Amino acid sequence: MRQWRGALVGFGHVAVQGHLPAWQRQEDVRIVAVCDADSSRRALARELLPQARVYERMDELLEKECVDFVDIATPPSCHAEQVEAAARAGVHVLCEKPLTTSLDEFVRMQQCVRSAGVVLHTVHNWRFSEAYIALRQAMQREQLGPIQQISLKTIRPGCAAGAAGSWRLDPRLAGGGILVDHGWHAFYLLTELAGELPEAISAAVSRRRYVDALVEDTAFCSVVFPCLKADLHLTWAGRTRHTSWTIVAEGGQLRLENSRLEVQSARGAFSLDLPSPAAGSHHPDWFDGVIAEFRAALAQPRAGYDNLCEAGLCVALLEQAYRSAREQGRAIEVVVPCP
Repeated sequence: MRQWRGALVGFGHVAVQGHLPAWQRQEDVRIVAVCDADSSRRALARELLPQARVYERMDELLEKECVDFVDIATPPSCHAEQVEAAARAGVHVLCEKPLTTSLDEFVRMQQCVRSAGVVLHTVHNWRFSEAYIALRQAMQREQLGPIQQISLKTIRPGCAAGAAGSWRLDPRLAGGGILVDHGWHAFYLLTELAGELPEAISAAVSRRRYVDALVEDTAFCSVVFPCLKADLHLTWAGRTRHTSWTIVAEGGQLRLENSRLEVQSARGAFSLDLPSPAAGSHHPDWFDGVIAEFRAALAQPRAGYDNLCEAGLCVALLEQAYRSAREQGRAIEVVVPCP
């Protein structure tokens, strides 16, 4: 059996609690190196992975190590440079969301990995949550027909703290606020549910908890598709953690409130109790599905095409949502940069 050699770039909470446990469940994968600019995180890497070599800089890691892939879990501002460095070294890339917050950077990364012949795969882990899988299965089983409206709400009592503090509140590192952090997830989920490409987006953002921050902590978006409309409500200003998804279709309705999924259709009504997607921030059990997708793309690069298209779509929606917010909520056309 071939042994895959990987490196973790960024050893913060999401890498340690979300990514690493899933990689350690892969019998044919070894994490042979770790890179982090923070000395305390490097010390933790030596403690948790005593057989791995630990570096302060990614360029040194790429120069000294022979790895098949890097798993990047650094703040968004680092992603473009790190993705391109790995690609130039001929190394495949799995990268945390958001891949980038700039369409120009996305196009440049896309061209770089294409020229290098390596895979670039973004972590879209929410589609592997038990709640989302159950929702999709219920839609198919109950034969609800075409979707007419989607509403996704993500309410949190503050932003997740990183190992290096609240970097999510620093626009230089995060690239934005809750639209970047949770909007990205919402964009790929609602687009998959809609089954069609968005035409336009309008948005409004505000600061309700972090009033002195330079990023938004609350966002409302409306996304227009050819045959339906989707609404998003995202906030770090809630009192508790709460996730709510509502889908209205021609033949019924599905509603998820944290851990309870309620389904109404022509066949009747029923409910399911599920693990709540609002429980925790790192979701190591969801990462197994991400790894399976990434490995499928490594085996057959064409398999990764949809993920790269999806990432480009998320960047386009993100960039145009911020533009709409700057222009008092004017609807902005969405042009998808499909590779």
